[in-house]
Amino acid sequence: MMADLRREKNYPKETGFILVEENGKKHTLFDINTIGRADDADIIIDDPFISSKHALIAKRGSKLVIQDLNSTNGTFLNGKKIKKPVRLKEKDEIRLGTKKFTFLRGETIGTGDRSYLQ
Repeated sequence: MMADLRREKNYPKETGFILVEENGKKHTLFDINTIGRADDADIIIDDPFISSKHALIAKRGSKLVIQDLNSTNGTFLNGKKIKKPVRLKEKDEIRLGTKKFTFLRGETIGTGDRSYLQ
């Protein structure tokens, strides 16, 4: 399984989904996405209440799931603290530390707007 994860990190595939911060910043989601303060996180968030490797969003079959990575302050989905991997649905609200994100399909923001590809 570790070899599979390494291969996915070397050749990431877009999932067609994005995370949008409250300030409008968009993050393209790939098959595997680590979120945290660490420089080697896939999505780096500058917030003292977010752990260095806080959460993981990964593709499982045709769905994306989020899981907490034993963070200090927890990962919240639609206001509820998650304790195991949970399937994400469009327009779900994710809170990590003091930051809020909305989980959306890339096409929701319009196919002509590819600015989410950062």
